[in-house]
Amino acid sequence: MKKALLGQEEVFLWKQKGRIGFWDFDIEEILNAANDDLENDPKDKLPWNQVLPRIRDWVIRYFREGVTDAFLDDLNSAMQDVRYTKYVLPLDLLPSRSGYPRSGYITDLDQMPSPEAYAANDFSRILTSGMLERVRRCQMEGCKRLFVGPPQAKWCSKNCGSKHRVRKKRKRDSS
Repeated sequence: MKKALLGQEEVFLWKQKGRIGFWDFDIEEILNAANDDLENDPKDKLPWNQVLPRIRDWVIRYFREGVTDAFLDDLNSAMQDVRYTKYVLPLDLLPSRSGYPRSGYITDLDQMPSPEAYAANDFSRILTSGMLERVRRCQMEGCKRLFVGPPQAKWCSKNCGSKHRVRKKRKRDSS
């Protein structure tokens, strides 16, 4: 099992069939999977394939509304089916600056929540860990992709940027 990084303020853990693990994917992985889901309507109805579009919906709503009381109420309400267990974790698993063991809440995946609850729970982790800071929405008309980039980034890919410049030039030339 991986160890948490020393100094990491918030640690997300899960438990399934007696095994404890760290929730350690990054935002690019989630966005790439969610964007792929936009283009490929999955035929299988595996839980993960139902969760990704719902995480994407939360990200879009976050960009549209920001963190409002209504947004947080809806997010908290959606997560009510997710079950947690509180553990006191050993220092070799979760180091602390104080030298004392830390406690943490572990998501119980033996009682798998609905895809809606699972997505809301995963989005809450993304939101509270600051992973959304560099997430952008492609500015190309018709493109719905999300991506991670610097504040000035406008397009999800060179292809979208190129299409935008070509359309802009054609519009200017036709005037």
